[in-house]
Amino acid sequence: YVPGTRVSYNNYVFECKSDIHYSKFCKQAAYSPSGIYWSLAWNKIAWCEGTMAPTSTPSAEPSLTPSAAPSLEPSVSPSDEPSLKPSASPSDEPSLKPSAAPSDEPSLKPSAEPSLEP
Repeated sequence: YVPGTRVSYNNYVFECKSDIHYSKFCKQAAYSPSGIYWSLAWNKIAWCEGTMAPTSTPSAEPSLTPSAAPSLEPSVSPSDEPSLKPSASPSDEPSLKPSAAPSDEPSLKPSAEPSLEP
């Protein structure tokens, strides 16, 4: 980022400070608008509310930025990648791919066969 760059975060518009000594921090995560030291590098200049009106038909390509809230209906087909956040309730079927690390808690139902490794 350079002095005067504007970004939006959490419904606010932030501007990278124009002071040469502080603007160099705008590129660092700890000084980002979501970082602990944001006020040293950024000025909070405006509240941004609302969005553009929706179109009458869906677009052919996905948007570049995800929506703020999940959709109310599930998608027709599963995604190719797992979600980064687990669901609140377990699924009825086991996963096809086991996790690489053990869980912190024991399973409620023992497996039918012993594991090959301790």
